[in-house]
Amino acid sequence: MKKIILLLSFVIAGSILLGTAGPAFSQKDYQRVISLAPSITEVLYALGQEDKIIGVTRYCKYPPEAQQKQKVGGVLDTGFEMIYRLNPDLVILTSTETDQTEKLKQMGIEFLAIDAKSVSGILDAIEAIGEALDCKEAALSLRGSIEQRIKDIQFKTKDSPKLRVLITYLRPVGEGMIRDVYIAGNDTYYNDLIKLVGGINAYQGGGLITSPIVSTEGILRMNPDVIIEINNMVADFGIPVEEILKDWEMLPELDAYKNRRIHIFDQPYVGIPGPRLAEALEDLARVIHPELIWEER
Repeated sequence: MKKIILLLSFVIAGSILLGTAGPAFSQKDYQRVISLAPSITEVLYALGQEDKIIGVTRYCKYPPEAQQKQKVGGVLDTGFEMIYRLNPDLVILTSTETDQTEKLKQMGIEFLAIDAKSVSGILDAIEAIGEALDCKEAALSLRGSIEQRIKDIQFKTKDSPKLRVLITYLRPVGEGMIRDVYIAGNDTYYNDLIKLVGGINAYQGGGLITSPIVSTEGILRMNPDVIIEINNMVADFGIPVEEILKDWEMLPELDAYKNRRIHIFDQPYVGIPGPRLAEALEDLARVIHPELIWEER
């Protein structure tokens, strides 16, 4: 059994936590790494550390090669027995999954918990992972390239109108109605993306509720200029975009509906706060600011 772990605070963003059971963090040569989030898996591949990965979740599907790694369950059914059998020297997970960190502490397995709730947290997490796996230069380069793309998009959109944007996800679709709509709150990665492209989150409820559920009356009160619906039903279940959009016909009073500014995003990377966040940011910028000239992709 491994030594009882000591919790250390590894300060880059104030939300990166390292649980250690052996030598000092910066001196250990980690070679057997398990990722417990798709965003983390993408960072590891982007940093060229894929050979160290011995396990991922079933939701880690990008890049495609990641699907060949040993599966260790998901957030709600993490395979801790499999994790223990794989004998990792480091498990990387998000700081929101406190149940996972507690279990790893009990098992005596070292972990790095990173923040994936904000753009700044993701950028800091890239550096933290680079520090842990001795690939600092690659991490700084990746961070720098993402930051430059963010700056370019901000510059391009800086003089555009400040539109009210509502980002939605996780609602029943194809029912011909809108109900039980989860939306991006003010303390979220999506809120960061809206602000970075010069928009305003139509939801201004305040507080730390990340995904409030709103009624049709609530959506009507917000009356967003643009609605962006993040929905994987198109790819996963073959539900046509037209069928998803048709549900919004029950709210013809909405400015977004009247102006044909309801958009379905089914690109998987939009919902994965990782190294492809600049692509997600540009996708938002294109639909929020269609008046600007964008290069074809």
